[in-house]
Amino acid sequence: MDLDVLKRTAREDLPVTDQEHIDQESYKNQMIKQKWLDFKADFELLLVKAKTDHQQLYRQKWEYFLGKMDDTERLALEWPPQPLKILSVNVHIYIEGDAAIQYLLKRKAYLEEILKFVEDVIKSINTRNFVIKSAIDFLRFKNGL
Repeated sequence: MDLDVLKRTAREDLPVTDQEHIDQESYKNQMIKQKWLDFKADFELLLVKAKTDHQQLYRQKWEYFLGKMDDTERLALEWPPQPLKILSVNVHIYIEGDAAIQYLLKRKAYLEEILKFVEDVIKSINTRNFVIKSAIDFLRFKNGL
């Protein structure tokens, strides 16, 4: 599931659409909240995996660029021999410029953005309870109760 799908789902879930059965919207709110809490848990786990993948690859690239990687590990990763002599103070330049590292950094940033969006939707769902209560109070006032 990507951010666009989550945005469409939020547009479907958040509005209070059934004015005639406004009391049922309150019950519906609990189901919606549970669905978004599940999304949050799933994306938190994906973010943890992306972070650990980044840390592991960063270490491997560090060893590779400094020439400290074992040949069996390098061959298992199908990386060519490292022809450059890189100083340890400059190794971060090569690591940060590596396409695989950049991909993982983009993935982490994307998952963090999704997680922020999901958390904002959960806040909106909590606010939805107040909207429903206000609508019910207005109907009572309108009907003279």
